[in-house]
This record gives sequence, C-alpha cells and structure tokens, in this order.
Amino acid sequence: MGRTVSSLSMGDTMNGNQVDHTKSADQAGNDMQDDRNTSLRTMLLERRQVLTREIDELIARHRSDQLLQREQSVADTGDMSLQDSTGEQQISILEVRNRMRNQIDDALHRLRDGTYGTCEDCTREISPERLKAMPFARRCVECQRKVETIEQIEKGPDREEI
Repeated sequence: MGRTVSSLSMGDTMNGNQVDHTKSADQAGNDMQDDRNTSLRTMLLERRQVLTREIDELIARHRSDQLLQREQSVADTGDMSLQDSTGEQQISILEVRNRMRNQIDDALHRLRDGTYGTCEDCTREISPERLKAMPFARRCVECQRKVETIEQIEKGPDREEI
C-alpha cells in the first residue's frame, strides 16, 4: 500500500488535467504589490512611533520646565523672557511633530485605500525617492511646486486685497 510520488513539470497532466506550476502574471504582480504595501506600512508605522516618542518627550520637558518655573522664587524679566521663548519654541516643535504624525496617519489611510503613492492632483505615481524622503507626500514634486508657488503668490506682500 505504498504511495508513489512523482514530480510533475509544466505541461504534465494529472487525472487528464494539465498542471501549471507557475504563478500567473497577475498573481505575481499582486504579491509584489502586497510586499511593497507591507514594507511601506512598516516604514510609516516606524516613523509614526518615532514622532510619538518625540512628542511625548517634548510634552514631558514642557511640563517639567513649567513646574520648575513655578517652583523658582522670583524671576527677573530676563529669566521670564527666556522661559517664555523656550516654552514657545517647544510648543512650535510639538505642533510640527504632531502635524507630521497626522500626515503619516493620513498616509496609512491612503495605503489601506490603495491611493498611497498617487499624486492627488495629476494622478501620476509619486517617485519612490520622494516617498522615502517624505512618506506622507500627497503630491508629486512638480504638483507640489505649483501648490507652493500659488501659496507664495497668495501670501505675497504685493497682493492687494480685492
């Protein structure tokens, strides 16, 4: 009652049906896309984790500075000015980090929806180099330049109120 195992190659038949051992091009493409999405998701989550850690550290430092400021006796105007400046700087950095974290969250949603890496304006693929440098990029370099130029024109000092 032994079983005989034989190897089949492409084109062999088994029970009258042809056996194909190769993956279809579509399936291979889907596997590559899945691998790409997995690595992108991992990279985005790692960046998000770093930002979250930085935000937590900034909050802790800000709280510590506030506590120290309250515990100190009377501070002169120079000390108070320096403390205010430092506090404002910490808050600005915190806002930038939090904005970046929100942009990464948006990128994770686009990845899940299948729109990550596609320019929102021209619908062309965003270059892998740009995504590596700015994983939350919503636009290709060309479209982003256009947006920034328009923003500069709108904010420009020569612009008259209509």
